Amino acid sequence: MTTPSKTEIAKMIDHSLLHPTMNDQALKEGIELAKSYHVASVCIKPYAVKMAADMLQGSDVMVCTVVGFPHGNSRVDVKVFETERAIDDGAVEIDMVVNTGKVLSEDWEYVYEEIAAIVGV
Repeated sequence: MTTPSKTEIAKMIDHSLLHPTMNDQALKEGIELAKSYHVASVCIKPYAVKMAADMLQGSDVMVCTVVGFPHGNSRVDVKVFETERAIDDGAVEIDMVVNTGKVLSEDWEYVYEEIAAIVGV
């Protein structure tokens, strides 16, 4: 077994910029940090996807965002809209929070259909 290089390790990291108190300056600094280390992706607040995509254009760092964050309580059609908008803004990875209440209710058909709707986008 060989020890992975710093580059290989960096490509396993999704740099999360989701804390609710992060302002635009902190987001920009986080994007630049991710870019400098060539991490796999920046997972950023949905409103900042376009900014991240613009800042990372030409780099090897992908843009990720979240839908239904943080509790998964949005309606499925809202999550679909969020996903479509994120892709339009430049996201190439979507992390979705499934409806926690439906999971706790063991409503697996709902959860399956919710995931399928997002994957379909």
